Amino acid sequence: MGGGGVMERTDATAHGPLEILRLEEVDSTQDEAARCATDGQPVPFALTARHQRGGRGRLGRSFESPDGVGLALTYVHRSRLTPDRRGWFSLAAGVAALTALDQVLGEAGAEQHRIGLKWPNDLHTEDGRKLGGILVEGRGPDLVLLGIGMNLRGPVLQADGRAVPGAAWLCGVDGVAAGHGEESGRMLRERLEQALTAALWTELDRLESAEGDGVSAGTHGRYTMTCLTLGRAVRVDPLGETGTGGTHPPSLHGIAQAIDAQGRLMVDLAGGGRTAVDIGDVRHLRPDGPARPTTHDAMGIEQEEHGT
Repeated sequence: MGGGGVMERTDATAHGPLEILRLEEVDSTQDEAARCATDGQPVPFALTARHQRGGRGRLGRSFESPDGVGLALTYVHRSRLTPDRRGWFSLAAGVAALTALDQVLGEAGAEQHRIGLKWPNDLHTEDGRKLGGILVEGRGPDLVLLGIGMNLRGPVLQADGRAVPGAAWLCGVDGVAAGHGEESGRMLRERLEQALTAALWTELDRLESAEGDGVSAGTHGRYTMTCLTLGRAVRVDPLGETGTGGTHPPSLHGIAQAIDAQGRLMVDLAGGGRTAVDIGDVRHLRPDGPARPTTHDAMGIEQEEHGT
């Protein structure tokens, strides 16, 4: 292994014990987990690290997870579904993360600051602060890596020591989960890791049994109940797309109305009509806000770099 640590077995599912590999330091839990699978580690399993030197978010955005301040977990799943049937995996990971938070934090985390999902799977508080993010990657024909990053202690700081705008965290001063500030960081992390591992196994097993159909698996219903984006005015920016002449397609503006059977965000456009968004950066806007990014929107953009 590329990092130091110990292996722990945990009775995470009714299917049988799953293994959680707990390491002190790695470059990336995604890459380390992929190496372990290649080296023969039985799948499924989870790998965690106290410190990530080179974490990775969407579009290859890099960040560092300082020692002990956050949770960094990669769950390794072997799918029998073809890639075109795995569209719900990313959203199901968000549902699993909320299930784990519910189990570990109980009403302390849910009542004062509702935690939900900003489409597709960022963990947010209802007032718009980002608690964590999720990255799903395929490796080879059947291996799927589901990475989850979550802020445990705050304030969350950038490399230069400044606070990360728009960040949320679970415990400590002004943390979301009131009453958990005195709990050992290690105990909280390990309880969340175990709950996440179990919840991910359950959500993915349901999707595998339903041939990837999020509606019949119940994923659609569970996701819709926890999606903070629905009913909000949004701006959708294209991700890494360029048109003719190297220009970027224009952003979309409208009201997020529903999640369709494929997990896409259905947006009623400001100029009329409805469109399905299957990829893009979604910004929550104030209903009467300007089309240009507000300070709050800029905070959301900066926070995208952290916690996945």
